[in-house]
Amino acid sequence: MNKNLLLGAAVAVVLSGCSSIDPGKVTRPAGTVAFSADRTELVAEGEKLWNNPNLGKSGLACNTCHMGGAQFKKTFKVAYPHKVAMSSSMAGLDKIDAEQMVQFCMLAPMKTEPLPWESKDLAALTAYVEDVAQPEFQAK
Repeated sequence: MNKNLLLGAAVAVVLSGCSSIDPGKVTRPAGTVAFSADRTELVAEGEKLWNNPNLGKSGLACNTCHMGGAQFKKTFKVAYPHKVAMSSSMAGLDKIDAEQMVQFCMLAPMKTEPLPWESKDLAALTAYVEDVAQPEFQAK
C-alpha cells in the first residue's frame, strides 16, 4: 500500500479521537508576551522540535503531516493567518496564525497540552514554521 495513504489514514485515526477544542487554548492570552531570542537560534531549535515525534503523546512529529505526505498540504501553501478546515471545524476559528496553529496541533494531532505561551519551544516552532517549513513547502 502507498506510504502516503497509510500516513494519511494514521493521522485520520489520531484526529478521529479528538473532539471540539476550546479556542481559548489556542489564542494567546492578553498580557502574555512571546519568548524573544535571536531568530536564527529559534529557527534551529524549532527544526529539532518540528522533527521530534516525542513532542506530543501521539507519536507524530510536525513534519508527519506537513512534509510527510498527509492530507494537510494544500492549506500549508497559504501564508498565515488563513482558514484551516481542521481548526475551523474543531475550534470554530475562521482564521488562524502560525502560533495558534502550533498550539492547535499540540492539542489535536499531537494529543498533548499546548506549549506555555511564553516558552522558547512555542517561539521556536512558530519561527521554524514561518521562516523555513512553510516557505520551503510553498516553493515546491
